[in-house]
Amino acid sequence: MTEETTLSLKISSLFAGRSLLDFHTQRFKYQTREAWELEIGRGKVTVNGRAAATDYLLKMNDIIAYSFVHTEPPVDRNIQILHEEETFLVANKPGNLPSHAAGHYIRNTLIYLLRQRLADKGFHGALHLAHRLDRETSGIIVLAKTKSAHQSLLRQFEAGTVAKEYIAIARGIINSPSFEVKGFLVPDEDSCISIKKKVVSEDGAGAKYSATAFEVMERFASFTMVRCRPVTGRTNQIRAHLADAGYPLVGDKLYGRTDEEFLHFAENVRAGCYDLLPWMETPRHLLHASQLIIHHPVSGESLAFNAPLPEDMKAFIRNQHPDLCLGQA
Repeated sequence: MTEETTLSLKISSLFAGRSLLDFHTQRFKYQTREAWELEIGRGKVTVNGRAAATDYLLKMNDIIAYSFVHTEPPVDRNIQILHEEETFLVANKPGNLPSHAAGHYIRNTLIYLLRQRLADKGFHGALHLAHRLDRETSGIIVLAKTKSAHQSLLRQFEAGTVAKEYIAIARGIINSPSFEVKGFLVPDEDSCISIKKKVVSEDGAGAKYSATAFEVMERFASFTMVRCRPVTGRTNQIRAHLADAGYPLVGDKLYGRTDEEFLHFAENVRAGCYDLLPWMETPRHLLHASQLIIHHPVSGESLAFNAPLPEDMKAFIRNQHPDLCLGQA
């Protein structure tokens, strides 16, 4: 997708007093300082509707806008709405679709595409994510259509009262029928990748407690299908926990490969190349949010939602075990 895009925001007290160039360099690191200087000089960045110099000092409530021709990476747009009513909806997100705007993704996101779909049906109200799924993770995701429903759902996820179940395909043979990984997630200081986490046993600054229960569903020649029940809901939790146990997700480029391999992949993506590299087993990591149990945001009734295993995971399993009948697993 390539078209003119304009992004805008209002300056808060946190950024007031900074120069226009310093603000963009520090806040939006996907471009270098030199690139931002060029864009501002070309008049692509405006303040309150007018072009401004790089040394303009921002004021509280200034409206900053940036216009550019944006090319977004391809995504899987096959979103299924599993349940919809006045206050919320439940969708089955495909793999390779971000939940929300980030990095190179603005319009090719679940939230944007669903807003467009609902607008086509005449709904122009709010639509808010109640939680997130990683871009490459498929499965059940909940969105609120009213402010009160959003607050109710957020409280449930924050309180840990939402029951979640995932299906993962991990590298290696897991001999134990079940196991648990628990500990504190902290930045991996041994990695040069800032977003990578690791599990440690001791609490510390910035550490977040996490726990996941795993149950073996099926063993193949060199992989294992497991059911994952996260007790907490930390970012990348299941991926980091499986890697910590020695069984990283199939296709996980961050937790299942070296830093050098991940950076090579990221460099290719930035260059617009999405071809599989020789060491990549699958286009995405094989993790699927298969079940979610929430309380209705108005009535409080317990509601369970299920999403069948997607076709790419079924195909991978069939290649490992051709005689296995997956049905609606």
